[in-house]
Amino acid sequence: MTAVCGNLWRRSSSLDEFEATMSDLLRPCRIAGQPRESYRTEIRHVRMRRLGLTLVRLGGRARVQVERHGSLALLQIPLAGSFASHAPRGESRVYAAGKAAELVAPSCALDLEFAPATRMLILDLRAGAAAAVPGLSSAFETARAREGGLSLAGSAGGALSRLAGFLVGEIEADPHGLQSSAFADRLEDCLLTALADALSPSRPAAAPAIAPSASAIPHYVQRAERFMADNLDQPITLDDIAAAAGTSARTLHRVFRSARGETPLGVLKALRLERVHGELAAGRAGQGDIARLALAFGFNHLGLFAAAYRARFGVLPSATARGARS
Repeated sequence: MTAVCGNLWRRSSSLDEFEATMSDLLRPCRIAGQPRESYRTEIRHVRMRRLGLTLVRLGGRARVQVERHGSLALLQIPLAGSFASHAPRGESRVYAAGKAAELVAPSCALDLEFAPATRMLILDLRAGAAAAVPGLSSAFETARAREGGLSLAGSAGGALSRLAGFLVGEIEADPHGLQSSAFADRLEDCLLTALADALSPSRPAAAPAIAPSASAIPHYVQRAERFMADNLDQPITLDDIAAAAGTSARTLHRVFRSARGETPLGVLKALRLERVHGELAAGRAGQGDIARLALAFGFNHLGLFAAAYRARFGVLPSATARGARS
């Protein structure tokens, strides 16, 4: 495997292309999609001095299996939605945005399940990165004993999560600014220090939700997500989603909270934000088109839309549009 250096931004509707890029970028992987699913993949990568930052999304349900790597540890932070990590014995841990991240030792392989709304920031900690911050290596060993969970709640985990969100905004606005500058070096130092603090033995371990296996996730959750993804520009309600899924609104709400770490309407909002973000980041929105896009995808209050967009992506929609045009 040859690591990709510098900046990379790749968008595609091909899972094969996503698989090949991620295999070259981090660890060899295999991706299995779902029949009749439409994918809108995106990979943004920035290489700093000691860390790599990779922002990924698939835009549809998929299973991602990642091989071991002798010297590359990963921290997988869900920024939107959630992802499930399946253990060889069959149990699953669900990592939800704002709640928990997964720390992956080099000796560990991965079996992940992405939902349509899943958006993830991956920090790759190559050999020598942990030694850059005093105490980080021992904190990493402690985290391994916690079965990989890193809490994003509380002061230390929350600070790490907010800093990750800020870095995502910087990647999207000006990825070159995170490579070779004093500002980038200080940001990297802050990120490593925040990670060491969040991994401190005195901090509580993450407690992500546990499900028996991927097959235990009811099919009506998958039907609901497919219905939402196909109707992002339609005025659908929770009752509409439940009817399409073939269950009651109350049951759907409960199972989404358990399996995805979010409500059905929360997932719908995230999917719509992702669609608007994709249009803006691709440069397909001219001056004055932001409001048109927001309204087309169900955001009737432009002030609340801008606030939600900034909370998810770290920048205002206008900044994404300017970056794409430049």
